[in-house]
Amino acid sequence: MAVNTSNYKLSASIANLKYTDLLPHNPDAYETSKLFLQRVIDVLMDFIRATNDRNEKILDFHHPEEMQKLLDLKIPIEGVSLQQLVHDCSVTLKYQVKTGHPHFFNQLSCGLDLVSMAGEWLTATANTNMFTYEIAPVFILMENVVMTHMREIIGECWRNGDSILAPGGSISNLYAFLAARHRMYPNYKEKGIASIKGQLVMFTSDQSHYSIKSCASVCGLGTDNCIMVPSDIHGRLIPAELERLVLERKALGHIPFFVSATSGTTVLGAFDPIPEIADICEKYNMWLHVDAAWGGGLLLSKKYRHPRLTGVER
Repeated sequence: MAVNTSNYKLSASIANLKYTDLLPHNPDAYETSKLFLQRVIDVLMDFIRATNDRNEKILDFHHPEEMQKLLDLKIPIEGVSLQQLVHDCSVTLKYQVKTGHPHFFNQLSCGLDLVSMAGEWLTATANTNMFTYEIAPVFILMENVVMTHMREIIGECWRNGDSILAPGGSISNLYAFLAARHRMYPNYKEKGIASIKGQLVMFTSDQSHYSIKSCASVCGLGTDNCIMVPSDIHGRLIPAELERLVLERKALGHIPFFVSATSGTTVLGAFDPIPEIADICEKYNMWLHVDAAWGGGLLLSKKYRHPRLTGVER
């Protein structure tokens, strides 16, 4: 039987070394650093192979109390060896869900793209941020090109618009709330709540994402002032009900300022009637936000973007 001793030699070469034996702690440790990273890559490649093997289990499941016995999660007083770190990487992936497995289906994970993974390695190696051009010149230019290209794909009317990359749908909804409040009360940044002479109220579908209501809580509006508008049997916000509730709140002296429509609700995948909602927002001077975290991908489809997203150009 042939025995591959390369991994053994590699393991032995880092068995008694620690992170202080790597760059930048040891300026002469290029070869040692390279060996360590190659060993980590071996672990990652083994996981990639298993992820794409239909005969492998998607998950080696254990209940929390069992899992704690399989893992050494203690935080050591002194740093462990490099070989122990490599072993920990292997164990971590051993009990990890293989989200790229052909038999795995989930709404938030869609497989493993090797080019994108290589990009993650590159950005982690660059170890920078996107604060300014000075700290990340290539990435800043790259971001501008990518965002411009995406707007052009979405539609000609977006070519001269603006856009930003956000870490998720919940934060994007929060951005929209803050933009709406700033538009109506630009002095809020300096003067705070004293600049608002009345109670702000916002509106969203009773099928909308929970993060919309969280915006009301986080930004001091209060969840009672996030009005849930009834939806029809298909899960679509009813425009007539929206207008009724707006008028009801105005009669109480409140200030309607923000409506969040949904393009692709979490449960039913429903698309709210954006043009009709836009008419109401225009009539009562309210900011219209479209939460398209679920269904926004249709904007990239020439075949399916209409009629579900008709009206977003407004």
